[in-house]
Amino acid sequence: MRQLSLCILSLFLLQGCFLRENPIKASMKSDNFLSEILKNKDEYEIQIAYTEITRDKYDEPVFRDFELQVDEEKYFYPASTIKLPIVVLTLDKINELRSTGIDITPKSKIIISSTHEGNSQVQKDSITSFQNLIADVFLVSDNSASNVLIDFIGYNYFNTKMAQAGIKNTYLNHKFNPDPYVNINWQIKTHKNELISSNENQIIITADQKTLRLKKGKKKFQDGIVINGSLDFSQKNRSSITDMHDILKRIIFPLKFDKDKTFNLNVEDYDFLRYWMSRFTYEDIGDKFKTEKKYFDSYNKFFIHGEDTIVRDKNIRVYNKIGQAYGTSIDNAYIKNYQDDVEFFLTATIYTNKNKTINDNVYEYDQIAIPFLSKLSQSIYSRLSE
Repeated sequence: MRQLSLCILSLFLLQGCFLRENPIKASMKSDNFLSEILKNKDEYEIQIAYTEITRDKYDEPVFRDFELQVDEEKYFYPASTIKLPIVVLTLDKINELRSTGIDITPKSKIIISSTHEGNSQVQKDSITSFQNLIADVFLVSDNSASNVLIDFIGYNYFNTKMAQAGIKNTYLNHKFNPDPYVNINWQIKTHKNELISSNENQIIITADQKTLRLKKGKKKFQDGIVINGSLDFSQKNRSSITDMHDILKRIIFPLKFDKDKTFNLNVEDYDFLRYWMSRFTYEDIGDKFKTEKKYFDSYNKFFIHGEDTIVRDKNIRVYNKIGQAYGTSIDNAYIKNYQDDVEFFLTATIYTNKNKTINDNVYEYDQIAIPFLSKLSQSIYSRLSE
């Protein structure tokens, strides 16, 4: 009896050791570059969420979640990653409008013009569609297209919908720069001249007092000079690693979630989202971007590809949205190799600002941040494909 008890105890201890094993740390320790980042994980403010995906006998996905330093109370600037829920809620609002009798789809032609009185009319495109705008967001992270979508849905709509979906640490307060039209409020109409853009008065959300790391840097570049003092992010856009990770899961596997945890999207909407999230620039980039050399084949894919200008393995699809600004670099992705049946979710952020000066565009992106995101995803991928 005593031997049986010891045996059971040993099994529990072994199981405990297994549950404590963190594949994120293991993956980082297997690479010298990542090991150095791990040693200085607090300095780089890294946060990582990883979901391992296996399939049951019915081919249904089974999630196993892991985290490293994820803390909802520690702020980081989401940069362009918040464009993903902007696109999601664009499709959501289109469905709402259609339910009221307005004849509109993502492919419908829309007219975009300036609402500024006294100015000559400014139009990004005389006639375009939501599909074209969304494609620009995912392929090249176009700020101008994103800002049009913000005026379509409205800040309050975005923030209310996120809260209702239980995504409580994601909110929108401002548009994206650089954009020559960033101060313009766009008026959006259907081809039948129906006004469909938001005209509500914006309610600014301020981060609560328990939020940490809202002040970045010891100096800031402002009006052409460096001045002492941090940049306050308390009224900047916000998201979190957990929120980003959860939004992505709901897009890729909506049937895994209760209806109140998903968005007002149909099957075609989800397919549409996944299509554009996964595209490489060499596959779908529009004519207006083709002459821009910076948009190399794997542009906008920090995970797996990093700074590679070509796609080395076309069997690996990266469904993602990156972000990079103010020293913060982020990627949020579902990564899938359809040939080898390797798939996982990965969301990670890193902060690089050695001179502790904000807004000077000296951030060690190429030396540290992008290699970190690339090597991290590659190391995890290698462990799964062994």
